[in-house]
Amino acid sequence: MSRGCAFLLFMLFVLVAVIPARATAGQTEGDGGWQVNGDLYLWAIAIGGETAGGDDIDIPVDDVIDNLEFAALGGIHALNGKWHIATDLMYLNLNEENDGMIGVPGRPGIKARADVDLEAWVVTPAIGYRFIDTGAFRMEILGGARYLYLKSELSLNVTGPVSARDRNISESADNWDGIGGIRGDFNLTKHWYFPFYADIGAGDSDLTWQAMTGIGYRFCRVDVIAAYRYLEWQFEENKVLDSLDVSGPLVGVRFKF
Repeated sequence: MSRGCAFLLFMLFVLVAVIPARATAGQTEGDGGWQVNGDLYLWAIAIGGETAGGDDIDIPVDDVIDNLEFAALGGIHALNGKWHIATDLMYLNLNEENDGMIGVPGRPGIKARADVDLEAWVVTPAIGYRFIDTGAFRMEILGGARYLYLKSELSLNVTGPVSARDRNISESADNWDGIGGIRGDFNLTKHWYFPFYADIGAGDSDLTWQAMTGIGYRFCRVDVIAAYRYLEWQFEENKVLDSLDVSGPLVGVRFKF
């Protein structure tokens, strides 16, 4: 399978999760009122998986970056005592343009141009409850959903020793999965900590799961996190993909209001 074809298959089913929220060290069960946090992050993803035909998908991070037009990644988190409500959002716009010549014996070549534009929305609402809090170690159980909306547009233009032809194709689809999991952190010092996150779920997907761990540093009213994340989906009746995984390092910043 060519890298270009693999990239198109990826973008039809690209889906990413967002940086997991964590309870801040300064909040305890006795704290009153709501604390609101906002996240911004970057995720350098590489793509793997398998097509329904049995071909492997292997797309390095530089190919994804080369075709990225626009991205917005972030989230809002509200904490009150042991309760934690989060809504994470990701938007991606990717574009790939291919130009080529098709040889025709005895005639000038035919010039073909394909332009693929894809949009992806991922929204992950969840609610969590902290059931372990020793000061140095925190863990909460969570439940929620992972929603994916994809829209792809293909523009094809052919010119040469034939009449010029243009064709436009537009498709869209959405996907809902329920998820459950855990998240938390282990404090090394006043400023340094290890965040962790894991979830698993199903719904429109046969199975989806993800895991993340890394290191964080808190100062003033800002946290900086560097981590590694792995995310996978398995599709039971998908005509294009049997599985898809997204993985790579990420960096994020949390602002505490």
